[in-house]
Amino acid sequence: MLDIALRNVSFTYPKGRFTLRVNDLLFAKSTHTAIAGPPGCGASTLLKLIAGELRPDSGDVIAGARVLNAIKPARRPFLVVSSALDVPQRWSVQHALIAAVRTRTLDRIDRHHEYELAISKWGLGDALERRVGTLSTSEQMQLHLARIELLKPGVLIADRLLANANSATRDALADELYRTLRVMGATVISAPSSRDELALTDQIVVLDGGNVVQSGSAADVFANPVNEAAALATGAVNAVPVTIRGSLVASPIGEWEVEEPSFEGDGVALARPDDFAVAVAGEESDFVFSIEEAGFHEGRWLARGFLSGSLSLRVALPRGTNVHKGRLLPLRYDPKRFRLLPR
Repeated sequence: MLDIALRNVSFTYPKGRFTLRVNDLLFAKSTHTAIAGPPGCGASTLLKLIAGELRPDSGDVIAGARVLNAIKPARRPFLVVSSALDVPQRWSVQHALIAAVRTRTLDRIDRHHEYELAISKWGLGDALERRVGTLSTSEQMQLHLARIELLKPGVLIADRLLANANSATRDALADELYRTLRVMGATVISAPSSRDELALTDQIVVLDGGNVVQSGSAADVFANPVNEAAALATGAVNAVPVTIRGSLVASPIGEWEVEEPSFEGDGVALARPDDFAVAVAGEESDFVFSIEEAGFHEGRWLARGFLSGSLSLRVALPRGTNVHKGRLLPLRYDPKRFRLLPR
């Protein structure tokens, strides 16, 4: 297995419409790193530079001790995958699996054993004789993941691999695949298709506007985001505009004091939906929230409403809350849970 590193890498698309800059970034061998950030942050560009689909304007892409800049994508020691199953539609499922396992130097008995295990693990027993083009989206994803396992990559570069997976099964598929790759000792670099996949990684690298703004474990980035992009990368967050004068913080949801403010002037308070609570009868509220829309997720309501004209606020509400459009709810919050960042 190999360490992958980027050293002083920069890349600019034609007409200067986007530039990616990475000074020093290491993907340690046998670990899983996720590249996350807002849309257009540069995650796919970064993966393409590693894979060789794009060539950096400056700097080096290194695998182990070898500089890869001049090496063609097909000769790089990586398996590069996206959500698309890259096999002919006329092939049978059996053909696609056998073609994958035959790329490895195994004797006949071991090859057959791994083939049978993959069929069982990914639930493909009833589809072996069917053509790939007749499979449902879910079945194609199962075949895709089975082939990845049979190919047994030393380094896997995955760009939104599970984007086509059913939302009800995506988490289970991700857990099974990445657990299998961890046992293999594979180095995984991925742009995840959902935030839930971040919990399965060792490291998150957050990009914002083509620059690395933060890296660390999912828990570290969630608890201590350095900016709004980093906070959004690990889950839903409200960016509430604030103005700090002395020790007083003023915002559309109220005012509070901080002992040692980290900046003076305009900024944002990053508040998770769970940072708000419904005020009980007789309890003073901090502000009134008007529900515009809501959905039920993981045993609770996630409601959205507007304050001060254009400020959109997302709030987590208990499952027993009577939720409907236009309902007013008195809310409380603990400002110590908010993270204050300058604009």
